[in-house]
Amino acid sequence: MEELKHEIIIYDGVCVLCNFFIRWILKKDQNFNFKVTNLQSNFTKTNYIEVTKVDSVAVILKDGGILQKSKAVSYILKKIKRLLLIRLLLIVFPSFISNFIYDLIAKSRYLLFGKYSSCPVLVGDLKSRIIE
Repeated sequence: MEELKHEIIIYDGVCVLCNFFIRWILKKDQNFNFKVTNLQSNFTKTNYIEVTKVDSVAVILKDGGILQKSKAVSYILKKIKRLLLIRLLLIVFPSFISNFIYDLIAKSRYLLFGKYSSCPVLVGDLKSRIIE
């Protein structure tokens, strides 16, 4: 696979928490490091089917590498230079602990935050950052 121009964040498009997180990231990503798509998109199903098998946010790196779960979150926060305390906690704790916490949140996210019936559409200047 050829090198990408932008890194891609793949997220759960029907998750209210995930959509909030993606909108926040895109607003803070002043250097336009990321484009986004969701797990339900044709792009993901065609190019990154392995990502759909894990209940997780994923980052597709420019070189084609894939980060998931807490490593993806840590990487995103590092690139947008936000939430230093959370980044430090993700670095200090071993991956199995931070992924365990990630999995707890992921498993309860619909119950705690809700679920859309379909993926909401990002509008305005955020629309140009979507891969469909």
